Amino acid sequence: MEKALLPRLSDKVAVVTGAGQGIGRAIALRLAREGANVAIADLNPTTAGQTAIDIRQLGRRATAVTVNVAQVSQIPPMIAQVVNELGHVDILVNNAGVVQIKPLLDVTEEGWNRVVDVNMKGLFFCLQAAAKQMIAQGTGGRIINMSSVSGRGGRADSSHYAASKMAVISITRSAALALAKYGILVNALCPGVVPTTMWDQIDQERAQLFGYAPGTARERLVETVPLKRVADPEEIAATVAFLASPDGSYITGQAINVDGGLEMD
Repeated sequence: MEKALLPRLSDKVAVVTGAGQGIGRAIALRLAREGANVAIADLNPTTAGQTAIDIRQLGRRATAVTVNVAQVSQIPPMIAQVVNELGHVDILVNNAGVVQIKPLLDVTEEGWNRVVDVNMKGLFFCLQAAAKQMIAQGTGGRIINMSSVSGRGGRADSSHYAASKMAVISITRSAALALAKYGILVNALCPGVVPTTMWDQIDQERAQLFGYAPGTARERLVETVPLKRVADPEEIAATVAFLASPDGSYITGQAINVDGGLEMD
């Protein structure tokens, strides 16, 4: 049974990118349970549509917007559609992301561009477009960017992914400085091991790269987590909801690890 929640986000409108599945879906549903109306911005219209249906069943308004955040020209129309359908934008969760496991010496330009275009370029221009809308509204806002524990240090088998997630932390800090005068708070989250399709991909690609049995890569990493378990996507969503709510009103420019103690910097 889902816990009853106080409506900390009543009358707020949240945009969550990559919300058709995984962590993004959990975030969208949590924000809705907190009282927000939610725009699900995703490359896959089918999964985005299903998330929107589930949010409406919670009694909130929802719209599904098909967007490829790697195509910058698609981002301002996405924000405009959200404003047209839901009225305003108060919260942006930059969750859309991709990963590739590849040794540093084997990374190609194509692989680099795919990871960086979504994780860094797309995130930046979604932030920019949402911030412009929030400034025009004059009521402040919250922007939460999804980094990763991989953004806390180097990764020999995913250097381009780690670079993109380190960049997210830098973008977050720069945006927090630039947007504070408008009452827009900007923070990043660094999740650890979360059982999603992305982590299934990581596990599979590491198994192929190192000759592991399926599941071995994840098991070995979980053994290094002090809490000795993976995260529930709802635990990531709960932290997003906190940062988006009045309870997070004095936090900006931070990169918060939600990883069971895997990273402690």
